[in-house]
Amino acid sequence: MKLMQDNNQTNEHVYFLNQLYRDFLLPEILGDDNNAILYWAGKRIARHYALSSFDDLVEFFETAEFGTLTKVKERRSSITFELSGQNIVDRLNSDSKEFSIESGMIAEVVQKETDRSTESEITILDKEKKVQILARFG
Repeated sequence: MKLMQDNNQTNEHVYFLNQLYRDFLLPEILGDDNNAILYWAGKRIARHYALSSFDDLVEFFETAEFGTLTKVKERRSSITFELSGQNIVDRLNSDSKEFSIESGMIAEVVQKETDRSTESEITILDKEKKVQILARFG
């Protein structure tokens, strides 16, 4: 039981730090360029940690507490992903709509996997309390 309490406190601490940086501090510093810079940062993070597959992304997202990443649809020129889980629900409930880091990471990994230029876009699924990220490649 003590371990469960410690784990919950750790999760709350990580969530608080993420919210502090992502939803307050970075937008204050970066202003109107916040989303673009965080998207670029996500691409850099994927390169830095040598993430080169969907499985790498899933593991990284779990470790970083970015949520549960699933691939929901694959087409000839795009892949649709969803982010879900309690962290996503909590962020959406607190009006955090910033998922550019995750979007950039996904774009970078899909680009490595497909060897095609890739960009991604975010859609918030409010009713489902999920985030959909569509990676398009040319």
